[in-house]
Amino acid sequence: MNYSEFHDHKWARNVELALGYWKRGEYEKLYRGDQVAERDYFPGLRVMGAYWASVEHEMPLRLSTFLRGAGHPDWLDGQSLSGDPEVARKATEYFGRFLADMAELAGRMGEGVGPLVARLSAASIGMPDDWASTMSGLQRRGEAAVAAGDFPRGLLDEWLAICLRSVADYNRYLVAGATAAAAVLKRDGPVALRAAVDATSEDFMWDVSRAFFATALPKAGFEDIGDLMELGLRGMYADQYFHSEPEVQDGEATLRTSVLENCELAGVYAAVEAWEGLPPRSLGYAFCRYCEAHGLATMMITMPPMVSPGYRLLRSLGLHGEPCRFELRTSPADDMPRILAVQERVFGAAD
Repeated sequence: MNYSEFHDHKWARNVELALGYWKRGEYEKLYRGDQVAERDYFPGLRVMGAYWASVEHEMPLRLSTFLRGAGHPDWLDGQSLSGDPEVARKATEYFGRFLADMAELAGRMGEGVGPLVARLSAASIGMPDDWASTMSGLQRRGEAAVAAGDFPRGLLDEWLAICLRSVADYNRYLVAGATAAAAVLKRDGPVALRAAVDATSEDFMWDVSRAFFATALPKAGFEDIGDLMELGLRGMYADQYFHSEPEVQDGEATLRTSVLENCELAGVYAAVEAWEGLPPRSLGYAFCRYCEAHGLATMMITMPPMVSPGYRLLRSLGLHGEPCRFELRTSPADDMPRILAVQERVFGAAD
């Protein structure tokens, strides 16, 4: 493996689980998900497809936001970094290594997954204009197949194909982001890298919230609160192993800590650090701070108005080499002004 199988290729485990559910005729679990271990969940095709499509919206935004903060927006030309040939060459090479990993893992599975991965290339994996209508059609057919107790293999392959394309595409941008961060660090220094993130993290928290909640998720068929709760509870299991620790009271405040054992960003950035001859975790701030900002905005959007939320990163794989620990602190409050402000900022600004 070029990249960490534990951090960057949980998609493969979920594809294997999907194949197992299909072979056993467990179509309800295949489509809607299943608890597979104390700290692991198979999200189901519907949630996996929507989750990976949302991350596919996020990663180009991370890349363009960082480059803007670093003063190098000209590096990005469409879907590539061709504005800087050296960075573009390295990003293409490093992404090729990710596709090689996907091919190796698909080859281990058999079961017809290899041909689906063989179709993937940098030229073929961009998000098509009709992705939302394609996913909507698959959802309708998936629901009907579960209800009928007959889930054709062709339908499963269509679901796997759309999921695998999203995984490849979002990792293309993730690898490009790591490569660009390495270039900024080597050319401009660590202070410049940190300043690039600090200058753009607040913009990112709202831009990515609009991309998720006002664009990607509604188009993927996740519009009402029940849909969002389902995605919130299960979606991250598409890529990650995580759990929540027991709640702790601190006076009137309630503390909830989420622990992420693996991180696809940490795995990709660690690989690029090694290939670029950089010290371990020297690029961590380039993604961990954006994750913290993204999480804070999500809590501000989803927490009810009778509490006031705070959210912070305590430890992380990217900065400390330890499982990521995020703390949510909620205090009793009349926080309707937050709800109204967030609604306007995220949904009022949507196209």
